[in-house]
Amino acid sequence: MQGTKELREKLATACRLLYMEGLMDHAGLAGARIPETGNLLLNPREMRGTPGRHPGIMTAGDFVVVDPEGTKLEGENNPPSETPIFTGVFRARADAMAIFHLHLPIATLFSIAGTPLRPVGVMGSPFGGVVPVCPDATLIQSREQGEAVARALGKNLAVLLQGHGAVIAGGSIEEAFVASILLEDSAVLQYRASAIGTPQALEGDALRQAQEQIWQPKVISKMWHYYLMKGQSTGILVGSSS
Repeated sequence: MQGTKELREKLATACRLLYMEGLMDHAGLAGARIPETGNLLLNPREMRGTPGRHPGIMTAGDFVVVDPEGTKLEGENNPPSETPIFTGVFRARADAMAIFHLHLPIATLFSIAGTPLRPVGVMGSPFGGVVPVCPDATLIQSREQGEAVARALGKNLAVLLQGHGAVIAGGSIEEAFVASILLEDSAVLQYRASAIGTPQALEGDALRQAQEQIWQPKVISKMWHYYLMKGQSTGILVGSSS
């Protein structure tokens, strides 16, 4: 079985925690690059003998393995129809080791409204001056579409898909998870601030300093472990290693 037990369990844990936070639903996707082979570990299109899947009960054994072109290599289930998101971004980003595609409830509104999502708070600084948008509003099911998503993402942490959530990349599962949390939190902050005035975004030296303060291992580890403990306290992580 490709992918270490630790990698599989960590990806399953991330799925459960994102579900706990209301950020991953029946259509959310998660993937990690397997360091030993370069193949990809993805959550399945369906699971447990049903036509659906549930991130809140994802376990290490539910994932499928595909090669860098998306051909299935291992697993009882089928790869997701939007596998080209992962093959496209992983191909373009050698630094990326984990990717999430999430239908974030507030961040998605910004692409729908045509409103730039900007770092109005310090925790939004890792995404730079504005979160890029990929104009494709359909399901990403072809190689060409996956490559277009990768181009729109560039070297950034995240890209919004037009009316279709976001794609978030990280150098580890923990990084991609924390970036997912921060992206939606930043969107919520800007959305709420817009109700009482005109949000002012961080720029220039203030933005660069905030990025250095926030997007660094200590903060990422702190946030990952906070959500681990929150998950343990709610019971959402029970059985995640089976």
